[in-house]
Amino acid sequence: MTDAPTPRGRNPGTGPLEAARCAAEAIADHSRTPTDPAAARDAFDFLRAMADGHPHAEGMMRVAVCGATRFLAIGRRVGDIAIVRDAHLFLATLSLRDEDDPLPHRALAEASVDLMLAEARQTGFHRALDTYRTVVAISLARGGDPNVACAHAKGAANLVALALEADAPAEADRALADLARLEAAQPEILPVRQQRGRGLFNRVAHAARRAETGSDPDPRTGRRTPDGGGLPELAALIEVARRAPVDPDLVDLAAEGLFAFVTGLGTRGELALARRHYDDLSALSQLPEAGAPVRRRLADAAFNLITDLCEAGETGTATLLYGELSGLSVAHDDDPSICLAHAKASANLVLTHRDRGDHAAADLIADDLRGLVLAHPDDMDLMQVATFLDLADA
Repeated sequence: MTDAPTPRGRNPGTGPLEAARCAAEAIADHSRTPTDPAAARDAFDFLRAMADGHPHAEGMMRVAVCGATRFLAIGRRVGDIAIVRDAHLFLATLSLRDEDDPLPHRALAEASVDLMLAEARQTGFHRALDTYRTVVAISLARGGDPNVACAHAKGAANLVALALEADAPAEADRALADLARLEAAQPEILPVRQQRGRGLFNRVAHAARRAETGSDPDPRTGRRTPDGGGLPELAALIEVARRAPVDPDLVDLAAEGLFAFVTGLGTRGELALARRHYDDLSALSQLPEAGAPVRRRLADAAFNLITDLCEAGETGTATLLYGELSGLSVAHDDDPSICLAHAKASANLVLTHRDRGDHAAADLIADDLRGLVLAHPDDMDLMQVATFLDLADA
């Protein structure tokens, strides 16, 4: 076989392996800013020729896989689906050469996820779904390989979002089922659990945007949740987040999902169910692994729900919830986001109590707001809320 031209600016070395290694290094060089896709393709073509011409050379597989993944990364970065496809096809060819070497199969699984996302952007959901099935096939063939399982889980989590955007809920359900099976098969692999959390969150976020709360019949089955207690995937997301060992990223993800539901339910006037999910979020914030993002989401959810309760005339419940928010603000007095949620909730409650003629309660909460502003004299956001309230009182 005639070798392809040596990539420009590279010494091919003394043998095919060295020549291939130089080509892989050239691909890496051309991936740096400014990226040079044309030069990278020259190097990739040379690498492929070396690997095709000397498939049994010791060390050739590792170099070829390395170069292909670098080339694919360039395609992903510049948005060139032809590069992604070529790198994926080369990795598929390499995987057929050695069934026992896990390296090309792992690389092909990861590349298939990249291709799936690229196909979704460039050609649409159905091509992306076809590529996802490639990931599933690799996963079935390489059962037990944790690296392949992680790639499969990443693809499934992304497919949930892609399927819902394409109005293909059945495919989203199948991807969620794949995630559940992957986690059940290898529960000790944290990245698989994280990806299942991402998939569940994608479903939850979509449901919150579409006002699917679980209190309505499930649009897929026509059945209601037995107790009207919310979307099953939301309960699953909370369970995944709380499972030991607790992962802070999953706790953050569950908090985002709960915040979306509390806000959506409150906007729809389903205040009792919103409060139940607010309590779920509050419980989540008590975990040792819960950090500032979870507490901020709790404060924002409290403000939103207080606003909805005030609009519904449920000032007693709003005042009780305000007490919880005030306590959170005192405990985290150094967090401006929580303090701002506290201030905005104060202003809403003051106005609500004044509208109802309960000036004693309004004055009590107004004093709380003044104390908050005095404790943070340099916080202009708090000052702006207090100024608004003064203008409203004028």
